[in-house]
Amino acid sequence: MILKYKYLYYIYFLLVFKLRAIFTKEFVVSNNSNDINNIWTIIKNNQVENKELIFRFNEDYYDMSLNKEFSIEFNIISNVSFIGNINGTIFDYNRLRKGTIYFLLNLYKRITIKIENIIFQNFYIDDYYANGVFLIKFFSNHNNFNIIFNNCTFRNNEQSLLSLTMYCDYRTSENPTYIFNNCNFYNNTRKLMDMRGIFHDIINEDEFCLIMKMVNCYFSNMNYDKYEETNALLYISSHKSKLTIKDSVIENINSKDSVPIINTKYLIFRLVNTTISNCYTNYNYLFNLDSSYYSHGITIKDSTFNNTSAIFSGSNSNYDISDSLFHNVTLKKSIPAIFNSKASNFYINDTEFKNLNLISGIWEGESSYYLYNVNFIDIKTNSKALLHIVGKDIYFTNVTAENISCVGDGSNTSMILFDSNNIDDFKKFHIFDLNVINSFSNGPLIKIIGNYVEMILDDSDINKIKTYGPIIETKTNKLNFHISNLNFNNNINDNKLECGTIHFINDLSVLITNSTFNNNINKGDGGVLCLENISKLNLTNTYFIKNKAVNGGAIYISDSISKDIDNINDNIYNNIKIENNTFKENTANDFGGAIYSEYSKFYLADSKNNLITFNKAGIMGGGIYSPKYIDKTIFDLSNNIIENNTINSFIDNYTSKPSYILLNTIFEDDTINIITGEYISLVFTLYDEFDNIVNDITKFYSSITLKLTLTNEEDEYDQNNLNYIINGNICSFINGKCELNNLRIYSNPELYIMDINIENYTDEIKLKINKIKINILPCISNQIKMYKNDILYCENPICKSNCPNNTATCKAYYSELYNDIEKNICECMPGWKNENCNEKVYIDLSFFFISYSNPLTCMFKFLFKNFGMLTILMIQVINILLGYFLGIFLQSDNNKSKTNLFVESLKVIDQMDTSNKKNVKNIIIDKQSTVLSSNENSLFLKESNSNSNNYEELSITLNYINRRKESNIDMEYLNTVYGKQGKQNLINKIKFIYYSILEIVINYIIFKKQKRENIWLEVIFNSWGYLMIFILFSMDNIYYIIKKKGDDYYSFFIYPNKKLCVLHHSSTCGCMLEKNNDENISDKNIEEFLNFYLFCSDVIIIYKGRIKFITMKNKLKFLSY
Repeated sequence: MILKYKYLYYIYFLLVFKLRAIFTKEFVVSNNSNDINNIWTIIKNNQVENKELIFRFNEDYYDMSLNKEFSIEFNIISNVSFIGNINGTIFDYNRLRKGTIYFLLNLYKRITIKIENIIFQNFYIDDYYANGVFLIKFFSNHNNFNIIFNNCTFRNNEQSLLSLTMYCDYRTSENPTYIFNNCNFYNNTRKLMDMRGIFHDIINEDEFCLIMKMVNCYFSNMNYDKYEETNALLYISSHKSKLTIKDSVIENINSKDSVPIINTKYLIFRLVNTTISNCYTNYNYLFNLDSSYYSHGITIKDSTFNNTSAIFSGSNSNYDISDSLFHNVTLKKSIPAIFNSKASNFYINDTEFKNLNLISGIWEGESSYYLYNVNFIDIKTNSKALLHIVGKDIYFTNVTAENISCVGDGSNTSMILFDSNNIDDFKKFHIFDLNVINSFSNGPLIKIIGNYVEMILDDSDINKIKTYGPIIETKTNKLNFHISNLNFNNNINDNKLECGTIHFINDLSVLITNSTFNNNINKGDGGVLCLENISKLNLTNTYFIKNKAVNGGAIYISDSISKDIDNINDNIYNNIKIENNTFKENTANDFGGAIYSEYSKFYLADSKNNLITFNKAGIMGGGIYSPKYIDKTIFDLSNNIIENNTINSFIDNYTSKPSYILLNTIFEDDTINIITGEYISLVFTLYDEFDNIVNDITKFYSSITLKLTLTNEEDEYDQNNLNYIINGNICSFINGKCELNNLRIYSNPELYIMDINIENYTDEIKLKINKIKINILPCISNQIKMYKNDILYCENPICKSNCPNNTATCKAYYSELYNDIEKNICECMPGWKNENCNEKVYIDLSFFFISYSNPLTCMFKFLFKNFGMLTILMIQVINILLGYFLGIFLQSDNNKSKTNLFVESLKVIDQMDTSNKKNVKNIIIDKQSTVLSSNENSLFLKESNSNSNNYEELSITLNYINRRKESNIDMEYLNTVYGKQGKQNLINKIKFIYYSILEIVINYIIFKKQKRENIWLEVIFNSWGYLMIFILFSMDNIYYIIKKKGDDYYSFFIYPNKKLCVLHHSSTCGCMLEKNNDENISDKNIEEFLNFYLFCSDVIIIYKGRIKFITMKNKLKFLSY
């Protein structure tokens, strides 16, 4: 079986070899003049249709200068191959023009011309301007052919090498027509290829006039021909041609002429897995690809550009760039470095731009760019923008920019400049997953300008950026900007004249959510956000931590309307939402540690659940600051947590500029009455719009001064006739207080109005102060009236230097004009004496406080020291004596009864009671007449208004006597504690006087010369004596009060309440008497006795507005009748 297949293989080999022999003619060419010159003849003579001619050049070297003809023309009607040995056969033209080959393909059939393993070198023409001369030239009236170069090398040639001119009648989609495999081009000084197509319209996108493919080729050390009409290494002018360069290397090209490597139009160009390095040209661009407007007309894949000039130029093209590297490009011309193709579309994926040093940007602005997974690393540009977009939609996804330096003109250079170009519809700039780090710009990093823009910045990181201007700046007429999941950290705006590290201006709709702004610094206003004239703001779930600025550590918000706050139209709706945000540890050098607001619509904001804490400001508003109009420019603070915000460690959560001034000093009727020249003290307080005192810890407002002047009360505007001098009328505010402590006004007596002027401050501060009148008074007594420029002022008299100020008073000798030190009188103050008033006047109080030294001082000491005790005892003696005389003697054992004067008087009255009442009345009046003078009779009588016979005795005595007669009281048993027992109590209390005298004697004898011991002993004995008297006087009363018997008569009276003896008509006669059970009679008797006792104890009474003195003698004399 195996043998069978073996024979079949041999049969197949023989058939193929036989057929090849039938359809192929091979010729071996030697390196001699005959063979070289006969090649062209052999081709002419042996061409047969459908038969291939093969010329083999087996030797290593052929001298092509042996050609006799300068140019040989062949009309090719069949396939032709020129094949050298496997190591490469050299065709050496030895710098002569001879041997130019011209192939004509006129037969409309697919013909293949193959050149393989040939090295073409040293082709040269003396006439440098013979630009139409090529080493090999092809001309075809169709495009149905194949030209193939395999393993060929073109080196050290100084003339154009390959030319192709054709008509494009055949539409091809796949079959290449011009192929270079494993070919090398180096050290050639003129054009490599020139391809021209005379074409008809080809409409279908997948059909081409010419398909050219260069695989695994090498290009090096080329120089271009600037004198040729079409200057390029490779020039293609063919409608819808396709060129693919794959797995190739283009390097070490440094042309001083203005020609590109490829210059083409309408070319579909693919560059795959190719490295282009160390290539430079004065043309500015390596590739000029124009009008490749078909879908993905230019494809760059898996390719590397390293150390090159600018790369692509053209227009109206579609670029698809992926998995490529653009490294080490340095340009000294202001042209786009990589892509300069207007009206084109760029789709750039998985590509890196690194180590670029540019005068301009990377691309031309008037094209659309779609970037995905693109890196920009170590790039420096002096241009207006590194990435410039004008009037096109742009989409960035997963783009990284690191170590970018934009060093163009200040504030006019950016990494990204998006210009909508004043187009009426919205232009889109969408950025997702942008990562920018360690970059610098003399202007904004990202700048948005134009008319209408819709921008999205999502899931991005912008860190460690330093700019001379905002990191992100928008200056559009209308902008919708959505920011979410942005980490914006450690960025610096170094321009103190620019607002914010992110600056939004004009008609804005801004959404910021779920983002973090941490440790950003602006040397101007707005550590993070600067918002101007926004129409819609939605700020939610965002963190502002440790950001810094001059004003507004985190946010600075304002609008132009705030300058004309009175004309705000509240009907204009502004949609502002600020919720669930955190502002923490932000710092403002001046105002607003977290937020600085001059936005006139901020009061419309829906604000809640915001945490504003531990922020700091250098001057005012540790948390929030608004200069003025806080009812408009501050959102509702009530639903937010605002705490622990400070200024120099002092709590200051929110404040405003100084708003108004109050006068703390209060004057009656708003009038100040002062003597001319007298000092006035006024204190003014400065408040902000939150009604907080402006505690200007940093003394920022210390330059604000108040200056007081006076105006005429009658005409405040007439200042011509005012004649006064005012001193100390200027003060500055320190910690919110402006104190005028040395204000003095010199004026003739006059009434003025105080006028307050605010100086050194341009903003408005209201004076909430009533009109203050100042009434200037003349000099007071002991002041000397003086005049200066007819203005009165007062001087205090001045005495000689030996007149002390603290112990003497200087009295004026003259009342005005003269203050004579020689005549003014030095008068000692009370308590001082001597000529110089330097000796004190002492009062000898030794008898009050010092132990006596002689009998006289002893007597005075005793009297004064015991005056209080003696007074108490005298009162007690009077009361006891009164009770004694009004009381009774208790019946003795022999039943003998003795009554006092009072009882005897009662008996007389009893006898009188049996007579006629009319006589009683007369007797009473007579008795009154004998006791009192005639003008005092009315003291004891009260005349009734009803009739003349109705007289009522006022005297409590008569009432008591009548009651006694009616009740038959035995007065012997009616005895108060002030009876004989009272006398015993008096004796006990007088004992303490004796003890006090004894204490004085003992004290004098023992401690005569020891004053301290003397005083201590007196304090102890005196205190003990007073305490005992207090106890004796009050203990019974206190006892009965504690026992709740203070109102019980029987606790104070001895009243047996027995029935009267029938025989003796007495209850004290000694007879055995029965007890009287009628307690009401006892109570009434005791009550009547008390009233009688009060009558007898009165010494002074006031009657009809006059003081009357009634002696005890008169009372008893009256009662005796």
